[in-house]
Amino acid sequence: MPLSKEENDLLTRVENGAPMGEMIRQHYWMPAVPSFKLEADGAPVRVRLLGKNYVAFRATNGDVGVLDEQCPHRKASLALGRNEDNGIRCIYHGWKFNVKGEVVEAPNHAGNQEQFCKHVRVNRYTAVDRGGLIWVWLGTGDTPPPFPDLPFMDLPVDQRSVTSVEVPTNWVQGVEASMDSSHVGVLHESTTQLTAGGGNQRMLMTKSLAPKLEFEERPYGYRYAALRALPDGNTYARVNNFVMPWYGIICPPDDQGPTTVFFSTPVDDVTHRAWFVHYNPHRPLGMTIMSATPDVWNFPPLPPGDPKDNWGQNRDIMKRGHKTGFPQHLGTEDFAMFLSQGPIADRTDEQLCSADGAVIRVRQALLKAAREFMAGQAPTMAHHPELDYRKIRSVGGVLPSGEDWRKLAEA
Repeated sequence: MPLSKEENDLLTRVENGAPMGEMIRQHYWMPAVPSFKLEADGAPVRVRLLGKNYVAFRATNGDVGVLDEQCPHRKASLALGRNEDNGIRCIYHGWKFNVKGEVVEAPNHAGNQEQFCKHVRVNRYTAVDRGGLIWVWLGTGDTPPPFPDLPFMDLPVDQRSVTSVEVPTNWVQGVEASMDSSHVGVLHESTTQLTAGGGNQRMLMTKSLAPKLEFEERPYGYRYAALRALPDGNTYARVNNFVMPWYGIICPPDDQGPTTVFFSTPVDDVTHRAWFVHYNPHRPLGMTIMSATPDVWNFPPLPPGDPKDNWGQNRDIMKRGHKTGFPQHLGTEDFAMFLSQGPIADRTDEQLCSADGAVIRVRQALLKAAREFMAGQAPTMAHHPELDYRKIRSVGGVLPSGEDWRKLAEA
């Protein structure tokens, strides 16, 4: 069933006290910037999350912090501040803040400076450096939620790469795509051929475009198998996991090959940051199209045009056999689809089909969490301290017809 306008607003809106944004703020850690962007005593980095502006920085001792961008004194931007001696100093009047957000110096105050600093009202956020990313908890209280120890978090640096790009559409469009198996064989057919050379399992998705979906609920979200009947009578099973509120853990194209976690985090109502963590738990990642990019803060590339020229779609290359006209990267193909849907996709008059079951479950899980939060409850699928997220496995493989895909997933 299509969503009502009220449901679509609840699902997508994150600004100005919207329930979804406040639920995420309180119950989930958010990625802010890649670790490499922050140098000790280096320039602070501006970050926008859930419709509000922050700065991230690395102190002299290597600790990381995330602060409200505007100084609480006279609202100058701390992105302009000096990062020195384990804190950011506002260049307007010299107030200094440590990584916890505490005011430690207010040199223009003539009274008891130490006592004054203790009484300045500030928002204090908790930030950590894990898995090649700076993560922040923006909620209130003294106890952050359990950290999501996803499979890439503790891998050596040479076994993962982190890239991301800001996309001018709502975040849910990106989350839905990460769990939409049927689009891969259509939208990414040419890109799959170019990157795989015709030699990995993902090519099998182009041979069967209507997968049968089977689901299993999990405490963190769900896992599902997209089952494709092949011409030789076997079945290609592709088992992926959705981890609340936005992680798509995608199966590798081949056994013990590199895999990817996709996640689309809300910058504001009409902007998201698409993250791609490409990793190999078995051996060094080596040179890949993801790890080789010279600008990991802006990759994969956005489509090269705007609506006036169909977002830069190349019809000439389509005449020569490319299926979409966006040869830059599979992510670029996805971004073109998001942009064509509009800043916030209208889900009130969709006409869904059997392939959309995983997308529907993403929406249901997010709406359930928002409603639980509105009722004063912690979301059922908030991160659980007793769960070992590192053991979540997404796998693919060819099975004899009729064999249970769970054997593949639990091997």
